[in-house]
Amino acid sequence: MLLIDGSYGEGGGQILRTSVALSSLYKVPIRVINIRKNRTPSGLKAQHLHAIKLLSKITNAKTRGLYVKSTEIEFVPERIKGGKYFENIGTAGSITLLLQAVILPILFADDKVSIKITGGTDVRFSPSLDYFRYVILPYLEKFANIDLKLRRRGFYPKGGGEIIIKISPRYSVDNYESMDKFVETIRNDVEPYDLLDNNINEIYVYSVASTSIKVREVAERMLESAINNLEDLDVKIYKNIEYVDTLSPGAVITIVAKSDNRIFGADAVGEKGKPAELVGMKAAMKLRQVIESKVSIDEHLADNLVPYLGLVGGRYTTYALTGHLETNIWVCEKFFGKIYKVKKNTNIFISTII
Repeated sequence: MLLIDGSYGEGGGQILRTSVALSSLYKVPIRVINIRKNRTPSGLKAQHLHAIKLLSKITNAKTRGLYVKSTEIEFVPERIKGGKYFENIGTAGSITLLLQAVILPILFADDKVSIKITGGTDVRFSPSLDYFRYVILPYLEKFANIDLKLRRRGFYPKGGGEIIIKISPRYSVDNYESMDKFVETIRNDVEPYDLLDNNINEIYVYSVASTSIKVREVAERMLESAINNLEDLDVKIYKNIEYVDTLSPGAVITIVAKSDNRIFGADAVGEKGKPAELVGMKAAMKLRQVIESKVSIDEHLADNLVPYLGLVGGRYTTYALTGHLETNIWVCEKFFGKIYKVKKNTNIFISTII
């Protein structure tokens, strides 16, 4: 059983999510200790618990220690099964963070997978739903056909958001006699991620708010503020405004930039008492930081891509070697081996297949 110390590095939930994902793919039993030791409160939160429970259903895993505030778990997976699944995180627990934990293994399930998830679609400290589907998912379509449908938005505190994600794998890990053969096939068939360019062809701005605050023109104000802070880039900008019915009032803005071979983005969630103009400006400034630093992708995408670079290789630049990025490299190397290289002086992150 592989022992993983959850207090390593930034000591947050990223260690747990990546560990159970790769454990499921590799069919390697794991024991994770000191879970979220550097967070207050420490231990499992509801969203982590639901992610592991969902993966345990998909992989028929034996588990121990699955309860809120638990600081140690064991996870012993079998095969990755296709089928239909449902998970209700409750309140506004993050749907996108749950997906971050489960999507890697289900890309390589033995059959099609359909999952309905309820919870929070756009909440603090997690990728917005639009960031997940418009920035992260396109990078994963190398491995499977992916269809994500948003049924309802869910904001803090009541949540109530709902998505359905359907995945049709092109490669099933169970069709190979060993993990080495599976990885060899993937690396021979799938192009690595080569994201070292600095061009931008177009920008998309998605500004969303609850119908209950439409009278205050929140979505329009977020979008206008973002545009005002981006229009000097001399790039075509596509604008999207939407008002939706939600259990709790809320707002979110997501900005997506595209070039010929890469996508990156930024998002910001509205907060009570914070003017819509500041929310829009915050997202725009995060995007500008990538552009003005002359790097290829944003920091959040950088750590999300680490496991996938472990499978097929690749390279990109990002403006900061964040705690999440360092932690994800550390976890992934326990499964893939020492295949990652970081050139800190140039901010180039490279996964080298040895």
